[in-house]
Amino acid sequence: MGAGRKPAMKAHEKIVSFLLICASFLLALLLYNPFLGGLGPRGMLAGSAISILAFWIAVELRNGGPAEPGTGSWWVVFIEQFSIGTGANLLLHSLFTYALFIRRTPILITLGGLFAAASTTLYARWNTGKGEAGRRFLLLGFDQITEQVIRATRQPLIGIISAGPGDAPAEFPWLGGFGEFEAILAKHRPTNIVVEMRQWRRRVDPTLLLRCRLDGVTIEGAPEAYERLFNRVCCQRLRPGDLILSPTLRGDSRTMAVQSVYTNLIALALFLLLSPVMLVVALLVFLFSGPGPVLETRDCAGFQHIPFRLLRFRTTRCDRTAETTTIGKWILRMRLSNLPQLLNVIRGDMALIGPAPVRSVFARYLAEAMPFYAHHFSVKPGILSWTGAPPGGPLAFPEECRQIEYDLFYVKEGSVWLDVQIFLASLGFLLRRKNKAPDSAATEGVTL
Repeated sequence: MGAGRKPAMKAHEKIVSFLLICASFLLALLLYNPFLGGLGPRGMLAGSAISILAFWIAVELRNGGPAEPGTGSWWVVFIEQFSIGTGANLLLHSLFTYALFIRRTPILITLGGLFAAASTTLYARWNTGKGEAGRRFLLLGFDQITEQVIRATRQPLIGIISAGPGDAPAEFPWLGGFGEFEAILAKHRPTNIVVEMRQWRRRVDPTLLLRCRLDGVTIEGAPEAYERLFNRVCCQRLRPGDLILSPTLRGDSRTMAVQSVYTNLIALALFLLLSPVMLVVALLVFLFSGPGPVLETRDCAGFQHIPFRLLRFRTTRCDRTAETTTIGKWILRMRLSNLPQLLNVIRGDMALIGPAPVRSVFARYLAEAMPFYAHHFSVKPGILSWTGAPPGGPLAFPEECRQIEYDLFYVKEGSVWLDVQIFLASLGFLLRRKNKAPDSAATEGVTL
């Protein structure tokens, strides 16, 4: 599982990345030794070799390359590079310090890791932009999904092959019918082909597409391209038959085991740290929100459809009006109403990060309407989710479908690195909207 797909790195790209890591640690050594000194020739040579190899191997083992072009913000990639490489370096050097007496200070390791992460990330970004400059897309078939894909790529479109010129908007050039596919390939030589036809095998010889792929042309189905570009599953093309033998929309048990460890530890630490704040909020709700409980609960469907009660501070009156109280507006403005959900995490009902919690009644309805929605419950719901930010009120049906696509993407691609990206994105959202009050309690807690 990982936060998106990426092309495999070529041999020369791996070599360049390794050389950049070597140069980064050499630069760190040149800056460090004249001022702080203390490293002899043996320490410089052996320590540098260990640092370079540790950083390079850690990054390679992570997911086969130093960066993930096209799968998230580059500053997130940089943070991941620095954290993984420097963490592996500090751990390895702590062992060598006692075993072989090769001394390496944390300052030097951190400085080298900073330079290495910056240089490899910048190289990957430059290399990705260089590769994208020469892309030429060809659409085999056309519908709403392929239109979204080609508009999102912002790359030159050669044209569309379909049954007739009326299948696509006039702004997209029509090259011909399916019978002219081979001639069109020879004339235009596309670098990318996006296939979107329900019955494409009946109209196009599969050996032609196989030959293109062997010649280096990137061939993708429209749903796969949609997922890669938007980082969400294409629900419009998901059918029960696609999932019968496929485990792709199922949470990985090993990843979930790792996540449960740090999720529970972080939740417990946050609960202890924020307990004074929670006590103050609870007292304010008790004193100024009128008669009623301090906490309100909602019945939600959890992991494997196991029901649980979602906790949150009460922000409305317990009468027919259900009006948001003055103190409730303040709690919503400060984004404090969901703090009791840390108890849900500690009890094992939820995780810090996961698909948005859904009320049980809506979960049953959606599972009947969309059979693939059951995969939503193969992981625990989370306080923070891949949707990036809480919705600003009741959502229209298309927007709700989009949230389901994001949730299913998290189930499919969830990992520690995606959790980090979600946390940073959510933090950025809160900082941007810290002075903006939500309209109502509908913005907090459970969606749907």
